[in-house]
Amino acid sequence: MRKQAIAAAAVTAALGVGGAGALAATGTGSGGNAGGSRLDDGKDLLPQAKITEQQAIASAQTAASGALNEVDLEHYGGRLVFNVDVGAKDVKVDASNGDVLATPSDD
Repeated sequence: MRKQAIAAAAVTAALGVGGAGALAATGTGSGGNAGGSRLDDGKDLLPQAKITEQQAIASAQTAASGALNEVDLEHYGGRLVFNVDVGAKDVKVDASNGDVLATPSDD
């Protein structure tokens, strides 16, 4: 839990100081993380992502709270997004810059 809070704080700081450039500097599109991947659908789209799966998760956790479930990579509103299931929310995170685009309820 503490690691998640630290990761979320790091993303918040990166977005607040330098925006996408600071976030992108921490990794580019590898999608993996030390704890193993949660990526379910969209693995074929991973080379197009500019942020990592772990960065997407950290961004999503700034917008919603709860248990982390699966992660998908998909198109949404004309953009490539990580769809991160956090608690009762499907958080849409822009795969190019880490911005949270939407937080609809999980369906």
